[in-house]
Amino acid sequence: MKKILLAFSVLATLQAGAQNKLAYTLNGKIANLNTGLVYLTVYGEDAAKRDSANIKEGSFSFSGTISKESMGILTVKDVKQDYLRLYLEAGTITVNGKGLPVKDWTISGSALNAADKDLKDLLKPVDDKYTAFYKAYNYADSTKNTAAMDSLDEVENTLMQEKRWLVGQFVKKHRGSVRSPMAIEENFAYYAEATDVEPLYNLLEEKIKQSPSGINVQKMVAAYKTVAIGQIIPDIKQKDTLDNDLSLSSLKGKYVLVDFWASWCGPCRKENPNIVKAYNAYKDKGFDIFGVSYDNEKGKAKWEKAIVSDGLVWKQVSDLKGWNNATSDQFHIKAIPSNILIDKDGRIIAKNLFGKKLVAKLAEIMP
Repeated sequence: MKKILLAFSVLATLQAGAQNKLAYTLNGKIANLNTGLVYLTVYGEDAAKRDSANIKEGSFSFSGTISKESMGILTVKDVKQDYLRLYLEAGTITVNGKGLPVKDWTISGSALNAADKDLKDLLKPVDDKYTAFYKAYNYADSTKNTAAMDSLDEVENTLMQEKRWLVGQFVKKHRGSVRSPMAIEENFAYYAEATDVEPLYNLLEEKIKQSPSGINVQKMVAAYKTVAIGQIIPDIKQKDTLDNDLSLSSLKGKYVLVDFWASWCGPCRKENPNIVKAYNAYKDKGFDIFGVSYDNEKGKAKWEKAIVSDGLVWKQVSDLKGWNNATSDQFHIKAIPSNILIDKDGRIIAKNLFGKKLVAKLAEIMP
């Protein structure tokens, strides 16, 4: 199913810890583009920062410092929908090209960007499949063809596994490149398990494990272990729409689906009818739902309206911090909708049951 993801490339920079600054220089030499203004947007620790440089006789230059290897975007003034993504690291990076488009400029002098090119080349076949998948999914969605959408959900799962396998091959080949933990973050930060991620983390060279991105992957593994199948789920204590404290543990003794969603999340809203159907079918057999909203303070009214509009009559809580909801880091929820099914003792028995899978699982455990 289509999902809403936190932007992981930006996330990685936002989570960077304090360390020595890395000085970089980015030089450009572009034939047939003698004048103009080029922008470099750097996704740093606090927020994206944009710098500009004049093109003089086809040349431009940027220099600065970063706390970790970070993503940058090059654009040219008044040229829309055209950009070059690159990574900034310590040292001098060179960009060459022949006029526009910017996306065709080439990068040299950077081990990190060379590794990134290897990754792009490796993933291109599956990325092309994803392009075809989204085209088919959007058509099925527009025509309300639910049978086709259900079928395409399985296609998406297959593509995700194929892509993750390729990322694993990349990590094996680039154990000493910081692009490896970045790739793990980008591709395993949602709907994954510690057993998927930890073997890849263990492949990394020690210096890469100690990089900010490596540390992020280590934290990812720890969070996934906390909510692995068979573990007792940590309690969740947040406020309902009336500002009353509610806790997940208050539902102990029932099978409970912990549902992570938001009023602004289209895929979540499309999934809600399936959840309502499951609730109505099994609520009298000891099944309940505990909704956790990733709405923020400004969106509280929309959250309340969505609960009523979608018929979500079960317990609903939120700390109204959006993606910074306390459960996001605790459970490593970086994509919504997400859900966790627990048994009467609070033990996790299944995760991310969408479409017909939730009712099928409930039929299995609550015949």
